Amino acid sequence: MTKQVSGSPFLKPFFLKTPVRVVTPRQQRRHTLPASEFRNLTPQDAISVFEIEKEAFVSVSGECPLTLDEVLNFLGQCPELSLGWFEEGQLVAFIIGSGWHKERLSQEAMTQHVPDTPTVHIHVLSVHRHCRQQGKGSILLWRYLQYLRCMPGLRRALLICEDFLVPFYLKAGFKEKGPSEISVSSMQFQEMEYMLNGQVYARRNSGC
Repeated sequence: MTKQVSGSPFLKPFFLKTPVRVVTPRQQRRHTLPASEFRNLTPQDAISVFEIEKEAFVSVSGECPLTLDEVLNFLGQCPELSLGWFEEGQLVAFIIGSGWHKERLSQEAMTQHVPDTPTVHIHVLSVHRHCRQQGKGSILLWRYLQYLRCMPGLRRALLICEDFLVPFYLKAGFKEKGPSEISVSSMQFQEMEYMLNGQVYARRNSGC
């Protein structure tokens, strides 16, 4: 026995053989969520972002780069300067950035977004504890920089990091600008810069 199905007047009818297997909502969700997705973050992602950030940084340095209120602020003001990596709907890694207008980063850059500027300040890159030591940080950073290359008017990205992270960012193509004037508690940082050149190559090869 067959049943005629026509979901739209513009589609030709097709036939389903009975019995039809019933798919539960949980099964349907598992099969419809993309295995891996990169997208801009929204304020609705703030709690997941902060939980990953808190676990990653507080245990090491005792400080979070961004408070929950600051996460909400940046994701509300400049979500286009963020990027999240989701696997089956779950956030596994993220980057949050904001706009900046001076040659070097200063203390006010930690909490301020300056729109329509050629510089992106990368505040934080963090990976979920269950997904570390898999290269996800490097992959996400590469995707983020390629994404920034495709945004009109952007010229460079700046960040600060502790000394032990300098080799990681050098490998990603950043250059050292020297010690940062920013300090958090007793921690000192190095300032790093990435020039967003080669836009033609990026557009041709990165699907922008």
